Amino acid sequence: MEENLNNVSKKNRFTTLMLCWFLGFFGVHRLYAGRLGSGFLMLYGTICSTLILAINLPIGLMCFITMAAFVVNDFVVIAFKQFSDCYGKCICDDSIY
Repeated sequence: MEENLNNVSKKNRFTTLMLCWFLGFFGVHRLYAGRLGSGFLMLYGTICSTLILAINLPIGLMCFITMAAFVVNDFVVIAFKQFSDCYGKCICDDSIY
């Protein structure tokens, strides 16, 4: 029992899920989880996709679809309680304090 408590993050899963739903393209849910590298990479990818979209529509749409795939993947992983924070602990706590 003690081992399971040490493997659970203090971050709230519902908060992570809502951040992914509303601000997922900007990587805010990953920044909340402490995954700074991939969070800023998603932000950079969204900015680059927007700039590419302004220059070339088909390539920009492909970039946006790729970013959308990352967001949908993260949403599903969070929903099934498999998302982890920067320490490898599962973000699966739904309690409201």
